[in-house]
Amino acid sequence: MSDAKFFQRGKIQELRLELNSDKKDRNYTRKKATLKKIVANMTMGNDMSSLYPDVIACMSIPVLEVKKMVYLFLINYAKGKPEMALDAINTFRRDVEDPNPLIRALAIRTMGYIHVDKVTSCLIQPLRHCMRDQDPYVRKTAAICVAKLFMQDRHLVENAGFIDLTREMLVDSNPSVVANAVAALTEMSERSDHIQLKLNMSIASKLVTALNECS
Repeated sequence: MSDAKFFQRGKIQELRLELNSDKKDRNYTRKKATLKKIVANMTMGNDMSSLYPDVIACMSIPVLEVKKMVYLFLINYAKGKPEMALDAINTFRRDVEDPNPLIRALAIRTMGYIHVDKVTSCLIQPLRHCMRDQDPYVRKTAAICVAKLFMQDRHLVENAGFIDLTREMLVDSNPSVVANAVAALTEMSERSDHIQLKLNMSIASKLVTALNECS
């Protein structure tokens, strides 16, 4: 109920002025509130797409809550306005290298949801990097991203070597990563005649360890 006040029709110009206010904004409190209004209006079906330059400008703010709202905005409008997503590519690339693993995972997950050809082609190298990330949360997010990318362009996934990289994750040291790799490979194998889960003793041992992470 605390966020109910954000679900009101906001005038575009007022929201733009709030978002670009040069007043001191400690901890980005005002920007967060304005972005909540924008996202609330968006979910009610009000067209907020004209605010995309102003919203994208917030991508550089190194705060997870802000990035989540900006990325949600991009996912919602990218298909109808692909140029919006293209403007964000460089920020996505920076976020994949962010020191915060939650931001790295959020960036790669969001790129996987944006079905714009140029964004998809720019996803290859960051995704390959995230599949070998030092943080297991990023790796398991990358595994699921491979499956989502496969639904968009299976040839790209196969040609980029992502199937083999996902199979390598079956022997990951983290059970959650193994579980997500299994889920990704299973989903892809159901849609392909030549993608299979190949087991050996090493992989089988990891799968048994991962059982506790599975539903």
